[in-house]
Amino acid sequence: MHRLLIVACVVAVVAADSYKTPIPILKDDRTQNAYGEYTFEYETGNGISRNEAGKQADGQESSGGWSYTGPEGVPIVLTFTAGANGYVPVGDHLPVPPTPVALPYQRSGN
Repeated sequence: MHRLLIVACVVAVVAADSYKTPIPILKDDRTQNAYGEYTFEYETGNGISRNEAGKQADGQESSGGWSYTGPEGVPIVLTFTAGANGYVPVGDHLPVPPTPVALPYQRSGN
């Protein structure tokens, strides 16, 4: 699954670059053990980096992130955790829900 995501990211970047020049992979480190623990980290020549670590602990627990420069030239950094509480992404570029506003009424005794 993770290798498919990595390949999809690299293919998307290459496609977006109109196949002008091959993008070198500067770093590609991976580990895995018999207990279900794994890590991977890669970095490409056009400034994309990705890392993740995970383990089996009453289900899969993972954490990691991405960084790249967006189409507008703004650096994008996304980190995440995933596990029993679901997938929790964090990044300044992500939308946030509006702040709740107190409603101007009082509850009656009924």
